[in-house]
Order: sequence, then structure tokens, then C-alpha cells
Amino acid sequence: MVRKAVVNLARQRAAEALQKKGVSSEVIDRLPSIEDGFVTWISRSEMPMEAIDEMLRAQGGFVEISDLSNVVERTTGHAPPSWVLELLMTSMDADGDGLLSNTEVWTWASDRGLDVPPHLLAVDEPEPETPEEPPVEIEEPPAPEPEPEPVVETPRLEPVRTQPVPRPVTAVAATQASLEGLLDAFGQNLRGDEIQAIVDANTDVFHISGLVKGDKATLLGEAGWRNGRTLTVSTPLGDVDLQLPSEAGSIPKHVDHDAQLRGWNRGLSRAVFRLV
Repeated sequence: MVRKAVVNLARQRAAEALQKKGVSSEVIDRLPSIEDGFVTWISRSEMPMEAIDEMLRAQGGFVEISDLSNVVERTTGHAPPSWVLELLMTSMDADGDGLLSNTEVWTWASDRGLDVPPHLLAVDEPEPETPEEPPVEIEEPPAPEPEPEPVVETPRLEPVRTQPVPRPVTAVAATQASLEGLLDAFGQNLRGDEIQAIVDANTDVFHISGLVKGDKATLLGEAGWRNGRTLTVSTPLGDVDLQLPSEAGSIPKHVDHDAQLRGWNRGLSRAVFRLV
């Protein structure tokens, strides 16, 4: 009962903070289901909580929205929309100061039923300062005044003015006829806009065939796919992720299906497909 009261009070505070930011009531009403989904993902994740804690500390100091997004994308293969992250960040910010610490994240998860190791809940205490003994002053004879050095004027160099040259979107952002060509297109050091150009250009289906080497819950997504499963499929061309709908049923051991490209998981270097 105490935990439920704490959670309800925290959600009420988060709802008031979101209302002040101009978030609609329809979106705020989805906060409990998003919180439950996030806790479910952590509990099912193959990554230890200590590793997640290290990823949240990547920027140092406080948890940024990019840190939270990176953790979700690294482990689920799905980049959450910004409005979902804003809801979670506001919900986790217990004191409402706009700054989110690792301790606040794990306390939030513990209040919602996750078995969090005690050392992740501990608040880092500053080390006590030891008083320094006052230095002993020793009188020294005055040093002779140095002779003034001659002033030499050095010419002032004007900085070279250059304009940054934008790197164009690469030519690989085109329709690919085969899975091998698609994976080769992704196999470069691409910017986010270049990756999106490849995804937008390849709307046809690709045939995915291989053994299933792992699966995990799909945390986010539109209706019908949320709470589905994401399979890691080992193909002759490398590993890919394949999302199954919520009503998919049992997890297969082998996949031999057509699928549509959904994106590219930069953290795991894997293409993400969805069953058609």
C-alpha cells in the first residue's frame, strides 16, 4: 500500500509538471502504461542493471534524454519517440528540479516493483574535507628588482577564415534489389539523415531466412506491435532483428519470411525489419 501511494503521488506530480509544459491530457493519460512497459523491458533485458547504470552515466553528472534513448535503442533495437522519453524523464525527476540523476532513475524503478540492487540506490556522498594546517610564514629577504626587458612587438596574425563544407548524402541511399545490397549500404559510417534516406528508399519487402539466436520484448511501437517480440536472426549475411506483432504466439526456431525494413540499430549495428 505504501509503494502504491508513493507511485500515485509521483504520477500526480509528473502530470502537473507535464500540464505546465503544455502536454495534452490524452498523452499524459498514457504515462502509467509507458512506465509499466519501461519497467517490463528492464526486467526482461539481457543487459545487467550495472551495465545500464554505466550507460546512463555516459555523459557524466546527470542523465540526459539522449542517454535514456541510447539505452533503449541499444537493447531493444527501437528508437523511442521523443514524447515518450519526455514523459519518462519528467516522471523520474522526483524533486522536479529538471535534473535527473542515476539514483532518481533506480529509485523510480524500485518504487514500481523492480528488484534493484541496493548499491544502485545509494546516493553518492561527498568526501569530508580535512582542515589544512596554516602554512608557516618564513620571512625572506626582498629579491632585487629585475631589469626591465625590452618590449618586442610581434606581428599579429589574422586567423584563416574557412567555411565548413557539408558532407553530402552518400549515393548508397537508393533502392536495393537484395538483402546483401541493403546491408552493404548500411555498412558505412553514416549520419542519421543518410540512414533515414536508405530506410525511406527501401519500402519493398526483403526475404529473411535464418536461425533465431535470441528474442526480447519490443518495448515501444504503434498499436499491434507494442508488447510483441524482437527476434535476433542469424542469416548468412549477418545478424538482423525481426519484429513480430503482439499476437505472434510462440517464438519460432527458424525464420523464412518476407519482411519490411524499419530502421538501423546503430548501437548493435543491425538492420531492423518487421514481419509482413
